[in-house]
Amino acid sequence: MRYGLRRDDDLALAFDCVSGTAARMRHAVRYNKDVFWTRMINLFQAMQAFVKVADVGSFAQAAGQLNVSTSVVTRHVSSLEQHLGIRLFQRTTRKVVLTEAGAQYADGCRVLLAELEEVESRATTASRDVAGDLRIVALGSFSLFRLTPLFAEYQARFPQVNLRVTLTEKRVDLLEGGFDVGIVTEHMIRSESLVARRLINSHAVPVAAGAYLAQAGHPQTPAELDGHRLIAAPFDTTGPMWIFRKGDGDAESASEDGDDSGESIAIDASFTVNSMIMQKQAALGAMGIALLPLEMVEDELRAGTLVRVLDGYAVLNGDVAVSLVYPSREFVPRKVREFIDLAVGFFK
Repeated sequence: MRYGLRRDDDLALAFDCVSGTAARMRHAVRYNKDVFWTRMINLFQAMQAFVKVADVGSFAQAAGQLNVSTSVVTRHVSSLEQHLGIRLFQRTTRKVVLTEAGAQYADGCRVLLAELEEVESRATTASRDVAGDLRIVALGSFSLFRLTPLFAEYQARFPQVNLRVTLTEKRVDLLEGGFDVGIVTEHMIRSESLVARRLINSHAVPVAAGAYLAQAGHPQTPAELDGHRLIAAPFDTTGPMWIFRKGDGDAESASEDGDDSGESIAIDASFTVNSMIMQKQAALGAMGIALLPLEMVEDELRAGTLVRVLDGYAVLNGDVAVSLVYPSREFVPRKVREFIDLAVGFFK
């Protein structure tokens, strides 16, 4: 590899990146990120030690102010001199004086270190402040009936945050997409390295419009679905089967005895669409029977525009579990942490 363990190579790499182009820096980082950043930090520490000696005129005083040993400061300055091929200080028994080249180099180091300090300050301030853009990707079907109140409450608390929401029904990569958080079903997550916190588990129920049932009849058993028009996703997340078990319509209570076996009905849908919102609209339009989260159709069931089908049965494999996902538990910006805490509490 290009980067060995020699100290002059360490500084050569660091100087090359500080004084060179962004392309050189990307080239260096690509080889070994951990080694690269360690050496960059070593360079800045050497510059900091050099500038401190230049300011106070003493290796011992500089070491005291930096809370390191004099030998560490001496080693930092010697490394810089060796790499640059110049003498930075004239040393006598009583004092340390910058050479002409050393004075010029000290001026440049002060500018660079000041800029670095400013960059660090802006970064830490941005992490502490609840402001800026919060990028969220969410399951489109879930968003319309549960997320708007959450978003409204968050912005009421933190008006300086701009919510940038993307709705989708597809699998997403949180990191590649540049999202801070995702509110998605488990099958939509493309990375296993994310932190996932369950927000809600909504039981699915078969529903249809009264007009459709008046024309096609009410199925009394799951087997009778074979003669009905069914509405589903193109690749239904429940699999090619809807699995029913006789009970009160609640999947959990229907399997309290520990036996999850049920009657499997093959899905041969007459209408498929990759949106639960459109599936619901299709059911309202009397196009057939759809399997939808109960919370998504509660209002329509109360109003009578949709009717429960096979309400004496529970669907064992149709639940929709929605989770809050984010990249890491460490170094989470405050605006993201506040949203996570609010969302988890909101759905309790």
